[in-house]
Amino acid sequence: KSLMSPILSRAEKKSASLGVGSIEKQWASLAAFVGIPLPGTGAWTGAMGAFLLGMPTAIALSSIFTGVCGAGCIMASITLAGKKGGIAALAALALITGAEFFGKKDGEK
Repeated sequence: KSLMSPILSRAEKKSASLGVGSIEKQWASLAAFVGIPLPGTGAWTGAMGAFLLGMPTAIALSSIFTGVCGAGCIMASITLAGKKGGIAALAALALITGAEFFGKKDGEK
């Protein structure tokens, strides 16, 4: 506990300035974060995020459970779709990523 104390206190200070919204917004944000099936966005990371945000345990657990079920459904549907489904999912991810990188700049409207 003493080993992680400086890291957790620094993370707590940084997350305090985020201005977290209502419990409903926190629940939806955490479920969406956990539900994205990418490395580093799973239940363990979601639990750490919920702790840093100071979410009540019951609400955090239900949000994480919903996100894990959502990620499982996404991965099952891609798997059941076979090679064509995997290629389609990869193409969709590439389009979304390309739009984010090559889209509007921060100052543009």
